[in-house]
Amino acid sequence: MSPEEIERRRPVWTALSELWLDTELDEADRERLAVELARSPFDERELRAIYEREVAPALAGNLDSVAGEWSGFDPKWLEARCLEAAERRPGPIGRWVERFRTQDRREFAGRMLDDLLARVARLRSAR
Repeated sequence: MSPEEIERRRPVWTALSELWLDTELDEADRERLAVELARSPFDERELRAIYEREVAPALAGNLDSVAGEWSGFDPKWLEARCLEAAERRPGPIGRWVERFRTQDRREFAGRMLDDLLARVARLRSAR
């Protein structure tokens, strides 16, 4: 991934990473994250793909931990994990195994993602 592409993705990774914190997002948090995602150059399909292929595989285990991260992920650590996930690109069987292994966590965070993307669409249409 080029340095320019990493730079474009970094705020998206940070915003989407909050879906995997061991904390509850309130209305103000969800609106703040939607604003950040709406600023990105990525459309809904691309944002969903970044979530599915980079952020979710990198962070899904946080919700399994008894003492999961709740205050925010270290930016350099987050970038390294998301890049690793992006470059791994498992085949169809590997993707199925990953989805099955993280189904419960993905359902919770996926509902939040759907809410955020609806907010992004609303914000972008208001421009």
